[in-house]
Parts: sequence; C-alpha cells; structure tokens
Amino acid sequence: MPSKKKKPAAKAPGPISWEFDPDIPTHDFLEEQDALGDGLDDTVRYFVDWLEEGRFLTWEAVACEEQGLPLTTKQKKALGSLLDFTDEEDEDRILYIDEMARPSESWYVILNKIVPHLLMEPYRTFDVHEEVKIDGWNQIATVLQEHGRWLSLPHGVASADEAVSAELRHKLWLQFCFNDLSGLGQESEMTLEDPEEQYRVDSFIENLRECKDSVAHFGLTLDSLLTKVVLPEKDQPIFVKMMQEKLGLGSAQEKIADRL
Repeated sequence: MPSKKKKPAAKAPGPISWEFDPDIPTHDFLEEQDALGDGLDDTVRYFVDWLEEGRFLTWEAVACEEQGLPLTTKQKKALGSLLDFTDEEDEDRILYIDEMARPSESWYVILNKIVPHLLMEPYRTFDVHEEVKIDGWNQIATVLQEHGRWLSLPHGVASADEAVSAELRHKLWLQFCFNDLSGLGQESEMTLEDPEEQYRVDSFIENLRECKDSVAHFGLTLDSLLTKVVLPEKDQPIFVKMMQEKLGLGSAQEKIADRL
C-alpha cells in the first residue's frame, strides 16, 4: 500500500481569516482594566511574551488548519508540539491552549492598538517618563524581528515591524533616540552646560545614525528636530552648536540625514 503523500509546507503564512463562528471561544487580549493606560507596561510585557513563546504563531496554525490553509514548517511544528487540549465533545478542534481561548483579534491588530500609546509628542527631556514609553517600542521591535517572520502579515506588508504605519514607526524610532537626552532639565545640575553631561549628544548622534531612515523620513533639520524634542531653554543653543560641529551642519535648515 503506497504511503500517504505529505502536503508540502507553505513557504510563508497565507492570509488568515480572523473571524470565527460564534461557537468558537475567544478572549480580548486587552481585556484588563486600563490595559492601555496605567497597565500599559504589563500589556507590552504580555504581548512580547506571546511573541517569544510562539502563542500567536500557534493560534495562527490552529486557524490555518481549521480553514484548510497550507501550513508553514513553523506552524506544523507548533501544532505538533501541542498536547491534547481538545475537549471530549469537539475532539477535532482546539478551542483552548493552557486553558485560554484564542485572541479575538489578530496579532497585528492588537499591536496597532498598543503602540500609539507609547508615543510622546513632543518629547520633553525635563519630564519624567514611564519606563514602558522609554523602551517599549524597542522591546517590541526587537522581538518582532526575531519571531515576527513566522507570522501572517496584513495585505501589502513586507515584514512584521511594517505592520505598524511608517509614520508612527519612524516617530517611535526617533523617540528611542531622544531617550539619550532624557533627564536634561529634571534637576538643575542636569544640563549640557556641564561637560560631563555632553556625552548625551554623542550617544544621540550614534542612535540617529542607526535610525537614519527615520531621520530621512521626516527630512529633519535642527529647526524641525527641536519641535519634536524639547530641551530646557539654556540647553538649546549648546545642543545646536554641538550638533552643528559634530555633524558639520552649515545651518539649522540643512537636512541632518545627509550628514549622518
């Protein structure tokens, strides 16, 4: 008797419908009270954990299997690692994993509900910022780079981090750079007038180089940069002078990306 031919694994996740019959239980990923307010730190950590532990991947594998879509190698592995979480009345369906139903929305819809709450506009160096807003986007982007490649993507999107709009994504990367200047003005001694605090500008420039695409996206000049990051009044002229000297900018209207 010839052996049953295995279906070849799909190379990339196909488009998955994230609408389910009423008899399939789901849960709201953001159901916790104030999940996008005071609970934002826990929400980001929870989202990152789901990515790292492959929970979004596994539920996508379940949905693909239900919808008769070809599974990727990663999805097959995720399904194969499941213990028997089916209940007796529905032996051919996986309704719960670790006693939790599937999320009611796709991972990228959830992502796009979370990340706008990480943005601070304008970024004031003298304000005290929550840790989640300082590092939340970097955490998410880092884990998306490693684990997001195995997930389905919205139509027309090439990579997991691009599931967030370019405008918001570039704003968040600039905010990541602004963190080097955070603290200036919070206390009287925290000022660029102190040579020991001027390392911040060097670190800022290094991160701008890493995020050059975001600098170019907004066509940033020193003038426009200072509308996005607000420094104490006494630090602004020092900052401008240091930026001009270190980048060789001829004027406050010259595009910074050209000098990075």
